[in-house]
Amino acid sequence: MTSIGWGTKIAILYGGFVLLIVFMVIMSVNQKVDLVSENYYDQEVAYQGRINEMNNANTLSEKVTTAFINNGIEITFPEEMKGKIVTGNVLFFRPSDKTKDFTLPVKLDDNAAQFVAGSNLQKGMYKLQIDWKADNKNYYSEQVVVIP
Repeated sequence: MTSIGWGTKIAILYGGFVLLIVFMVIMSVNQKVDLVSENYYDQEVAYQGRINEMNNANTLSEKVTTAFINNGIEITFPEEMKGKIVTGNVLFFRPSDKTKDFTLPVKLDDNAAQFVAGSNLQKGMYKLQIDWKADNKNYYSEQVVVIP
């Protein structure tokens, strides 16, 4: 019975390391890399305005809330928004796949709520980015929603 010499063992170890590195390079080249936004740098410059909008939303009596109702999501705005003309957008941002992102205009009912049908939603996590304006004041809120 012969044993493997130390030179052969080093060669096997070195060959295994080279194969591991080649495998890692192939995996990293095939990895899909998307930016969060196409105009990321422009948004970064305007971020102080976003901070002001978040502070405006934090001064309201309630936060924007979400609830699953009748195979959809109901987005409820604070009481202060009842009876006001509210304009804006709700962005359903999907971090894992930008092709599943979509935007809806804010259209509140008499109870300061908006219903989003479940047919528009796919299973997984969405970040709701709600940007709205009422009484010439801008507001911004973010919510994380997981569709089961």
